[in-house]
Amino acid sequence: MSVDAVDRQLVAALQRDGRATHEALAQAVGLSRVAARTRLLRLLDSGAVTVLGIVHPSVFGLHCCGHIGVRVEGAAAPVAAHIAGFDHAAFVSVVAGAYSLVVQMHCPDETVLAAEINRIAALPTVHGIETAVYTEILKDNHVAPRRSTHVLDDTDLGLLRRLQADGRVSYADLANEIDMSISAVRARVLRLIETGTIHIGARIQPGVFGSNHLCGLGITFGAGRDTALATLADLPCVDYLATTLGRCDAICTVTSRSVDEALHDLETVRSVPGVRSVEAFNHLRVVKSLTSKSYSPASPADTDIRIRETLSYRPVV
Repeated sequence: MSVDAVDRQLVAALQRDGRATHEALAQAVGLSRVAARTRLLRLLDSGAVTVLGIVHPSVFGLHCCGHIGVRVEGAAAPVAAHIAGFDHAAFVSVVAGAYSLVVQMHCPDETVLAAEINRIAALPTVHGIETAVYTEILKDNHVAPRRSTHVLDDTDLGLLRRLQADGRVSYADLANEIDMSISAVRARVLRLIETGTIHIGARIQPGVFGSNHLCGLGITFGAGRDTALATLADLPCVDYLATTLGRCDAICTVTSRSVDEALHDLETVRSVPGVRSVEAFNHLRVVKSLTSKSYSPASPADTDIRIRETLSYRPVV
């Protein structure tokens, strides 16, 4: 679709606050309320931009997350579409590079994760998989790391699940769905946002705003691992960084605006002291995204639901 500088400004405003009013968006981009609303609806209706809530998966009893590189014989897109139907598949993407596609699984425990990995490996055209299990999220530019001691009840969990599917759902619709007053719903949603329990923002399909290169990197360290991680976290081109166990020591995401910039950014990462090797895979098409997945909330009676960290488990690509 055709986009311009005003669309970019509009999306930037939505990334900061996905529930910003049309009036606030109009002021941010210098348009009338009607013009801002029209542009927003065009972006949302096209599917190029979505506004969704991000919640730490442990809130819903999903404590084990794995990043799986999948090699496929033949076309990868049909396999990706099939895996997207798996309940625990939070993110599925067709990629170019070391793998045919990558999958992010969010599971209650290691046993379920292992079963899901075996399920993927058993698919007829899959001829190889490699897994990395997340241990810690060190950087995510989409959600500032905060800590919250806010205890959630069933109503909060229902709101979180709904906002994951549609970050701009109206307070009136939410009130009707959970049988509460609009003012009570608004107060709860604002509290969830202000405590860092959820972040609501715009997500952009790669390539929508011109030449946008999104690259996932599997990194292996030599001596000086901790120093290398600190250096990587400080790099402006790195917008996501997590430590892992398995096929690599860390996974990060680098976003670049051109091929030349992508090369520069990749060489920068490779040149960090302590980085031994870098495995790159270029994101081509997201088939399923975590933030569009509606989880079944864990019961407070069964799980000590307390948000310890609100770091986003944004899809790694």
